[in-house]
Amino acid sequence: MFGNFQLTSLAVIPVLGFLIFIHELGHFLAAKWMGVRVHEFGFGYPPRMFKLFEHDGVEYTINWLPFGGFVRMAGESDDFDAEGSLPSVAPWRRIIVMAAGPFMNLLTAVVIFAILMMAGIPQFVGDQAALPVQIVGVDPESPAAQAGLQANDVILSIAGQEVIGLNEVSAALQANAGQMVDVVVRRGDEDVTVSLRPRLPEEIPAGRGAAGIQITAYVSDADIELVKYGPIEALIGGVKQTWSMIVLMIGGLVTLLRGLLLPDVPSPEGGVGGLVAIGRITAEIAQQGWRDLFNLTAFLSINLAILNMLPIPALDGGRIMFALIEMISKRRIPPEKEALVHFAGFAVLIALMAIVTFVDISNWVAGKPALPGG
Repeated sequence: MFGNFQLTSLAVIPVLGFLIFIHELGHFLAAKWMGVRVHEFGFGYPPRMFKLFEHDGVEYTINWLPFGGFVRMAGESDDFDAEGSLPSVAPWRRIIVMAAGPFMNLLTAVVIFAILMMAGIPQFVGDQAALPVQIVGVDPESPAAQAGLQANDVILSIAGQEVIGLNEVSAALQANAGQMVDVVVRRGDEDVTVSLRPRLPEEIPAGRGAAGIQITAYVSDADIELVKYGPIEALIGGVKQTWSMIVLMIGGLVTLLRGLLLPDVPSPEGGVGGLVAIGRITAEIAQQGWRDLFNLTAFLSINLAILNMLPIPALDGGRIMFALIEMISKRRIPPEKEALVHFAGFAVLIALMAIVTFVDISNWVAGKPALPGG
């Protein structure tokens, strides 16, 4: 059952492990800065393998499950009123501690995008109008389908005239509407000639073209160059790219919630996937090259930051919400009651993760895509 693809799926462990470690490192550094006492900073998840060392009252440990890390702060589950505990510090300090994890994930995305830009971004550097035209789709029962044109064919000439660019192809088909013409295409390593009759304007179905093909500019490897950026320009580009991804993800999340809550609003295409689905996607992208894997890592880092900022109990956003309520009401919420709410939220999240994981594994065994609609 397990081959190279399944083994490559394990790439999700170092990818998500790294992102979770960075997230927890943000909490740890902010906690020390804000005067919150930290009992333990662990590499990986318990059970504990051994203690590395202890410094300034913090135990640094290595744990058996190699998946990220964790920070154990005073007052998270007991000792709520102890000196330096998380509930005992001012609400604004707690907000900084909780927001530091997502902030580190966003910063990580900025750095990854900047590294990619400094290493070089593959870009088309020629003239779009001077590119050959490639067929990307053929409508069933269209003149192109009847003639035997196929997706990935590159159009070389129409009616004996060489055509370059989307406009020339469209103009040539329209000029020969209603009459048989020869179309020469490059298919793999050979040139193929077919004959077709482009439809007259009154014969064209709504939203279709004269020949019934979808076309795009054909970009070969020779038309692609690595464009490298300097450190400052790359950093600015990384910030812009991260912000664009944040806007897109939040927009998608809003659309998803509207689709779930409002029956008249269609849900977005795609679906929800858990760790197994992410592992499958990571495997597919890891096989495409390190640039795609880095892009996925940045995407997952932003995703982790946004999800953690949702105002859901047990998540960073839920803890920030409690701190904001305290700041606005100027009344302290009993820490033991807040801890109970977070515990209940954690239990619900674990149950949802178990359901999603079951669905992911079922899809994998059945040979279905990692995400519905994917």
